Amino acid sequence: MKRSIFIIIHILSVLLFAAGLVVLHDYSAVDYGLTWIDKPVFEESVQFSGMVADDIHNIKRLAVLKAAFEDDGAFSEDNLIVSAVTRNGNMGYTVGDMLTLAGRFGYTMDADTHGISAYGAGNDAANYEVRVTYKEYDPFYFDNIEPGPSQGVTTVKELSLEVMKALAEYYNLSSIYDQQLTNFVYSINFTDTSGEELAVSNTTMSPMEIRSLGKYISVNSEFSIDTNIQPQPDGIIAVSNTLEFDTSEEDVLNIGVDTTYIYNDRYKAAADSFEGSVGRVRRWLMFLVIGAVMSIVSLVPVVRGTGDRQRQYAMDRLPIESMVFLFGLLSIVIYYLFKLTVYNTVELVAAQRDWAFWRMLGRWLIIYTFAVIILSSVWRRARDGGVFRNSLAHGIVEALTDEQSGSAAWNAFKSFAAMVLLNFAGCFGILWFYMHRMEQGNYYIAFILLSIILAAVDIYIYTRLYKHTKQRASLRTAVREISEGETGLTLPLEEYSGNELELARSLNSISDGLDRAIHEQVKAERLKADLITNVSHDIRTPLTSIINYVDLIKREDIDNEKIREYVDVLDKKSARLKNLTEDLLEASKASSGNVKLEMTRLDMVELASQAGGEFEDKFAARRLELELNTPEQHAYVLADGRHLWRVFENLYNNAAKYALEGTRVYADVYSRDNNYVFTIKNVSSEKLNISPDELTERFVRGDESRSTEGSGLGLSIAKSLTKLMGGELVIEIDGDLYKASVVLPRHEEPAETTVTTGTLEIE
Repeated sequence: MKRSIFIIIHILSVLLFAAGLVVLHDYSAVDYGLTWIDKPVFEESVQFSGMVADDIHNIKRLAVLKAAFEDDGAFSEDNLIVSAVTRNGNMGYTVGDMLTLAGRFGYTMDADTHGISAYGAGNDAANYEVRVTYKEYDPFYFDNIEPGPSQGVTTVKELSLEVMKALAEYYNLSSIYDQQLTNFVYSINFTDTSGEELAVSNTTMSPMEIRSLGKYISVNSEFSIDTNIQPQPDGIIAVSNTLEFDTSEEDVLNIGVDTTYIYNDRYKAAADSFEGSVGRVRRWLMFLVIGAVMSIVSLVPVVRGTGDRQRQYAMDRLPIESMVFLFGLLSIVIYYLFKLTVYNTVELVAAQRDWAFWRMLGRWLIIYTFAVIILSSVWRRARDGGVFRNSLAHGIVEALTDEQSGSAAWNAFKSFAAMVLLNFAGCFGILWFYMHRMEQGNYYIAFILLSIILAAVDIYIYTRLYKHTKQRASLRTAVREISEGETGLTLPLEEYSGNELELARSLNSISDGLDRAIHEQVKAERLKADLITNVSHDIRTPLTSIINYVDLIKREDIDNEKIREYVDVLDKKSARLKNLTEDLLEASKASSGNVKLEMTRLDMVELASQAGGEFEDKFAARRLELELNTPEQHAYVLADGRHLWRVFENLYNNAAKYALEGTRVYADVYSRDNNYVFTIKNVSSEKLNISPDELTERFVRGDESRSTEGSGLGLSIAKSLTKLMGGELVIEIDGDLYKASVVLPRHEEPAETTVTTGTLEIE
């Protein structure tokens, strides 16, 4: 129970540790992980630097779009936007031209969201191919495509849609970077290839005022960068060959971020999110540490177990190499199933950059689980006698070095190695001939001969193995038959060879020896039974005379009181000797099976009631109360009435003698399966320091003092007689509670009287 609690604690600790890793990994991807420990401030984070770098890139893009779509700071449809070669010669398209064409092809732009939609197929008949030579909104166009005959070739429909998308980008960037109520301020001066100045800005602040904000970047005309943003954003001074910084100005770029965040813009939202995320990361880092510590602490009782009782599992009996190999295969199977189920589900909801992490986490959790299981088994093996005690390596070394089995193991190993090497060499030769020399006739013949020889050798080895396997199977069958009592078994030696022949000879010798031993035992049992019978008969004749003369003496008028006492003692002892002799004779007949049975249909209910009535006086003398429980219907069995009465009489008599005075004796008759059962149980007056099997042996009584006048043969006689009648006598002892059960098959056929002679197998 304690170990189960520790296992649950360990599993929860490992899961807590894994959850901490997941959270830290997710936040580390956006600079919320362990990288902020030394600089846990948003303005000093990689995320902040990345946002500034993105804004610089977007402002440069906005400058290009402003140059394409604006004239004197305002949007103009008259700006030349595209130059192209058409079937009619060189053409220049304005913004208005492109928007008109886009409208003809069914493209519209939402005035509020600037989203583009296509409401119809448009007039495709007006669509034609052109070769673009310049795009004002994409000055890097020809830097990104391969030169060739198809360079710049497109359709008017695709070109108009592209211009409309660039216009939507212009509106979106303008809405973000032209607003003045923002924490991000900038002022950048550009010139295009014609030398025309182009300034983009969202503030009227001077360069000094911009530098006074919390974070800033300043680039002068000599491209010297002054910034307090760390790490420094990428791409500060990188511009295109069609758009350059205006070096006529003293400051070509000034960017600042007000770190007081007085406006609710994306920087304030990111700062608030960073602060909350840092708090969550700190908590989960604490959970990760707690999970790691609890995992380490709980690992010891999980591996070692707790309490005095140490269980052993089936895997502990496997060789350690086999166990590790099987668990390795199982881990691969489980990991594959996880890839088919859990990982596919994770890939639907997780970002692609996290897929490798989830695979790694699942793989290590599976490996760790099986490692703990293997480590627990190693601990139990070390506790019970050694880690490598039943390992394959130990078994091989022991087999090769053992005096008895070393030679056989080495010979088997040599035979196995020779077969493997022969097959390997043969297969290699066959493949070599097949791949390199099949075009030559002599090599072709060698290839066929080598294949035939290898097949013949393998067939020969198989037939030998089959022959020995068949012989060993025959020997196993013979051993099983001998163990089941077939002592007269003789194996035909001509069917065996080698070691199996020696085993067959040994089994024949064992069979002969067992057969002789059993015959000798049967003979001895018969002699013993005959001796008991003869002695009993010889004793009964003088004993009868003694009893008769004692009876005659008792009838005489004897005045001497002492003589009368002596006569009473002689009368009791001679009567006891007579009973003992009769019990001994009956026990001998019952055990040898020399009993004539008159099998009739009897009612166990009636017999149990009559026997109980016969013993009322004896029960009353010892203040015993008989509780007889019988069914209302009859309980018919096929048995010998006189001998079954003797069985019941012995059981009732046993209870009358040995039950604790002043207690109850319970007798029951009931049906069980296809049998009727009579049981009698009581509490013993003496300590039952004997097993149930010993109670049914001859001359055995439950008490050691033998203070009663029983012969010790009652239960033995009852058991033998019950067995002769096809039933069973079962004795059960639970503390001082004694219970005897007579089980006889149910009989519902009409009563028929038969006379048979019982037989009893002597064990």
